[in-house]
Amino acid sequence: MVNDLTSKKSTMLKIITATFALLIFQHIQALPYERNNVATDNVLNDRPVIAVLAQQASAFPGYSYIAASYVKYLESVGARVVPIPESFSEDEVRTIFKHVNGVLYPGGSTDWFTSKYYKNAKLAYETSINSTLSGEDYFPIWGTCLGYETLNVITSGTNDVLSHFDAEDITIPLNYTDEARSSRLFKDAPMSLYKAMGTQDLTYNHHSFGVSPDTHKTNRKINGFFKLLTTSLDSYGKEFVSSIEAYDFPIYGTQWHPEKNNFEFHPDLHVAHNKAGVDTSLYMASFFVNEARKNKQRFPSREMEENYMIYQYNTKHTGVGDSKLKLFEQIYLFEN
Repeated sequence: MVNDLTSKKSTMLKIITATFALLIFQHIQALPYERNNVATDNVLNDRPVIAVLAQQASAFPGYSYIAASYVKYLESVGARVVPIPESFSEDEVRTIFKHVNGVLYPGGSTDWFTSKYYKNAKLAYETSINSTLSGEDYFPIWGTCLGYETLNVITSGTNDVLSHFDAEDITIPLNYTDEARSSRLFKDAPMSLYKAMGTQDLTYNHHSFGVSPDTHKTNRKINGFFKLLTTSLDSYGKEFVSSIEAYDFPIYGTQWHPEKNNFEFHPDLHVAHNKAGVDTSLYMASFFVNEARKNKQRFPSREMEENYMIYQYNTKHTGVGDSKLKLFEQIYLFEN
């Protein structure tokens, strides 16, 4: 009798448990489901698209180029890339900026004020500021090396803010300012990584120009717009600004190259490929792409989106032999 009662209770418990599980499943199935194609108040954009500026390829006359490492850098943390070749008209670039979720300015070299790279960078800069001021959207920008310098030239209106440094092919630590740890850029970095970036040779530099801390502090336009987060020392111990973020806009810049740690392996380059170096690269890429996830824009059709994607182009292997642009493993070339 006792065994029968226990058996009945066990059966009833199983029935109740199964019924409860079914009700939960039906409730979940009935919940509204929205694809995260765009960011809402509570949902981030899980399909971020970043525009990357091309620049004149002096080694390949008639073409502009983007190093493939920038594309891989963004793709490695969940973004896709739309290139902005120098052949695109201003109207076409403006149209693209209405549909992408952020813009990256790569390193390299350019002619200030006259190059398409500079003009497209200025369009993106104005788009970010206008989007923020109007409350229309959140449009992040990232500048690396030349891109960082470009942000300073655009902000100040002159390239006189740049001075000479000897920091070609060196990997060095960051020297943090008092504002670095609380900054948007660094506040979420794991403490172990934050300390490593400040004590180990992890940040790769390849530049002969930059902004001195004195210039940053005394130029009212730059100092009023950008918060100084880190400095670094060149080969002769001369200090330059190495990381910044805008006070009131989602605009960021590093004089150093976070994309190279993971994707550039030419033996002539002194790049940190160890775990801390790779983690540094991934942290920076994740930060910027997560900023882009806050943007609500998207292309009006899948067809238009695909037509602009980097997938329409093939890479050229340049990191072998005496190849031009040999310090890049791969590049994308775009005919002017």
